[in-house]
Formats: sequence, C-alpha cells, structure tokens
Amino acid sequence: MNRDMFDAYAERLERHGIKGVGNPAFELGREGKYSLRYIPFEYVNKDARLVIVGITPGNTQLEIAYQTAQSRLRTGKDKTNTLIEIKKNGAFGGDMRKNLVKMLNHFKLDRILGIHDINELWNSQAHLLHSTSVVPHAAYEVKKGQDAMFNGSFGEVMKSPLLKDCFLKCFIPSIQEMNPEALYIGLGVCPTDALNWCVEQGYIRAEQMLGSLSHPSSNGGNSVPYFLREKRLEDLKPKDPIRYRADWLDAAHDNLKANSDRLVEKIRGF
Repeated sequence: MNRDMFDAYAERLERHGIKGVGNPAFELGREGKYSLRYIPFEYVNKDARLVIVGITPGNTQLEIAYQTAQSRLRTGKDKTNTLIEIKKNGAFGGDMRKNLVKMLNHFKLDRILGIHDINELWNSQAHLLHSTSVVPHAAYEVKKGQDAMFNGSFGEVMKSPLLKDCFLKCFIPSIQEMNPEALYIGLGVCPTDALNWCVEQGYIRAEQMLGSLSHPSSNGGNSVPYFLREKRLEDLKPKDPIRYRADWLDAAHDNLKANSDRLVEKIRGF
C-alpha cells in the first residue's frame, strides 16, 4: 500500500469535500468483512515529542479531513501545508478531543512537554504532537449488513491481509521516522497491544512507551469518567459494560500515572 496517495485523491477531495465521506471513490480496498477508505493523514510530524495512537480514524475525522482538504485545495495552498492543516484539524477531532485533553491534563502531560495548556498541542505547540492510528486509513467492518467503524483487536488487524498491509506499510514506516526520544500513548487495548508489538520488534524502545489512556470517544459511556477516577465501580450500573473492562482501565491508569509522575519528578530535579 502506497503511503502517499494525496496527489491521486486531491481532485476528488476538492470536488466532493465532506460529501465524499462514504463515497466509493475513496475506497482503498475491501477484503472479506473489512474495508479501507482513504484519509489524507499522510503528514508525519517527525520531531514530535508525544505520539498518540488510536485504532483507526472515525467518521468525524473523515468529515473534518475532507472538509479541510477541500478548503485548502480551493485556496491554492501548497501540498505540505495542506497536509499539516488537515492533520492538525482532523486528528482526534470533534467531541473526542475534549476527553483526550482532559485525560492528558490528568496525567500532567503539559508539565512533561513544558507547555501551559494541553490545547496548545493543536495550535501553537502542534510541532510537539504526532497523532496516528494502528490502521492509519479509515477501517470498517461489516456488522449487521452495514459498514461500521472497526474497533477490534490488534490480533484481528494482523489476521486481516488488508488491515495488516495498512499497518505494516503506513504505520510502521512513520514510526521509524519519528524522533527517537518521542513518548508513546495508546488509546485503548488495540493501540497498546500494537505499541507493545513495536517494542518487541525493536521499532521503539520500552522506555518510550508512556502508557495507555481510555479511548476518548464520546460514545464510550462511563469509560473516561471511570478511568479518571470521577466514578467508582460501585457508581456504575450492574450491566454497565465498563465493569467488564475495569481491571484493564485500572491497570492502565496506575501504570500511566506512575510513569508520568516519574517524568514530572525528573523534570523538577533539573
């Protein structure tokens, strides 16, 4: 799979914009129950100090990316700046960004990165952040006869030739280009497993793996409030699905807190 497909899709992005979401003209491939749709997230912020990894871009990110691409292309912006703006606007955009900011603040990432406000990572301090996904193009899985956003495991990614190809040819090369001192955070189980695989394969070092956050999706129910200790297990209803993930969320919280606290103390020592 080619990593840089922007030129091939630029005319379609300029013509369709946000209306291109769901258009077959943007489909990269279909294999079994899985399919991929192009998103113009090719830009790699190689000097970033923090890399946040999700599962795959969602529909909101597609909409923002396509809309931004259309706007920039129509005003004649050059390719590099267009791709930078698309990534800055679209990566973890929409309602999920509020939850992401809240969690990053909770673990003192502002102090670790030496900035005043985490929101600056999408504005004046955007050079410090690289946002990406295990499957960098939008991955879908057929459920109940319709395409739904893929939210499966890393094992599923590696078992699907289509998704594995995107992971190995788009995600891995971008990681190889990154600042060797960058810190990595996975959003949920799949990205965390993917990053641990990268450690095992030697693509990143174990000490670069800062930890895991709950996925910031606004559709995650009590996941973020529970993860941030705003709600206790006994506050959740008996059938709340978060109860089945509580052990993982607890372990992820404690691990990330320990790692972030250690870095903050190290910074204070200088």
